[in-house]
Amino acid sequence: MYMPLPCLCWNQEQNVSQCEDRISELPSNLISQILSSLPTKNAVATSVLSTRWKQFWTLVTSLDFDDMLLLQHRSSNKDALQTSFIISPIYRVLDRVSGLDKVRLKCWQKYDVSHVKAWVVAIVKYHLKELDLFIPVKCCTDYVVARDLFSCKTLVILKLGTEFMLDIPVSICLPSLKILHLDRVKFSDDDSIKRLLLGCPVLDELNMNECGGKDILRVIHISAPVLTKLRYCKEYGLETEVSECMTVIDTPALLYLELIDHAAAEGYLVKNLPHIIKADIGVQYDRTRSKSLIDLLMGISKVQSLHLYNEIPEAVPKLDSELPTFHNLTSLVLGAGYVLRKWWLRFLEKSPCLESLVFKEGDWFDESNGYGWDEDVDKDGDEDNNKDNVPSCLLLNLKEIKFVDIELNAVDLRMVEYFLNNAEVLEKLTIEISESIGDG
Repeated sequence: MYMPLPCLCWNQEQNVSQCEDRISELPSNLISQILSSLPTKNAVATSVLSTRWKQFWTLVTSLDFDDMLLLQHRSSNKDALQTSFIISPIYRVLDRVSGLDKVRLKCWQKYDVSHVKAWVVAIVKYHLKELDLFIPVKCCTDYVVARDLFSCKTLVILKLGTEFMLDIPVSICLPSLKILHLDRVKFSDDDSIKRLLLGCPVLDELNMNECGGKDILRVIHISAPVLTKLRYCKEYGLETEVSECMTVIDTPALLYLELIDHAAAEGYLVKNLPHIIKADIGVQYDRTRSKSLIDLLMGISKVQSLHLYNEIPEAVPKLDSELPTFHNLTSLVLGAGYVLRKWWLRFLEKSPCLESLVFKEGDWFDESNGYGWDEDVDKDGDEDNNKDNVPSCLLLNLKEIKFVDIELNAVDLRMVEYFLNNAEVLEKLTIEISESIGDG
């Protein structure tokens, strides 16, 4: 709650020395809360205000270091700057604060591993609840995080990055950890992730972004009994390390899943997801691995809300014949690659309870590319009016349809016409015109 705190009397006719300093009269614990919400650089700066304020900053329960704030507007030797304005101040602050709940250390320059390890050791001794480390190191093959971190019983939120090696010990004890974010870290072996998750019995949220291995990983095993949220992203930069990797997801309590993978090769084994509510899938397969695609879709077939990006349809041979039935699916978003009629019709046929359908990421209905309406499917123009061939969800459940970034060419209009003719219980149709039309 915001509460205005008058610090000084701004009447210019009154002597400033007679003005009441009400902030300094606040209880120490309240001042500590205020300073804890500031970047550490600013909190420490309050020590010059008066003798009483000299030690207030040491009462903070939260530290927030960002080397961009500390090094801005300085242009001397980089190593000297790091020592004077980053490395030494961090040591001094960690040595003087009395107790910590949260530490955020965000660095954009690369630092020696020895300093990073020392910082972690100093931080962990405070039995904090939240730790956010974003520190690139000069040698990405060195192990950075001190093993003390993996036995911190009070830690609830842990965020680690970036571009350094994570050595997971055999024995891990993080009994309170509920949120774990890993950003571009490397693991020493295939079993590292499995060991890490095994030591986090109450983990609720896992976010892995572009994580790889010291050598080429063969298996990434994500197994967590109470995990409800999983985001797993592999972008273009890690093909050589993870492109031949099989990812196993065994999370029986999972509710929300996001898979973004532009380097998929061996694929995903997704099992034991009886309660999944929402899935966002953008996984790239080639035509030789369509079985992996089907296995992935089978693993999430109990989902209620599904967003499919445009990477998957490269693996089309078995998509038409082996697509699972999505009995619980009520909301479906199809990306640019799914607009060939036989594909989206197949999804509608396999989604009997569907209520909301969105065609997203436009510029898809291009007659020259064969998207939209297949000529061989509708040569006589009678199929649109044959109710025997209309998916049951269109006749019974589909209430809302949305087209995003549509160009309204002849093929687009044919698509819209089909749904207007066959969606028996349709309540709302939304068409968002592509901005390129206005530009043209």
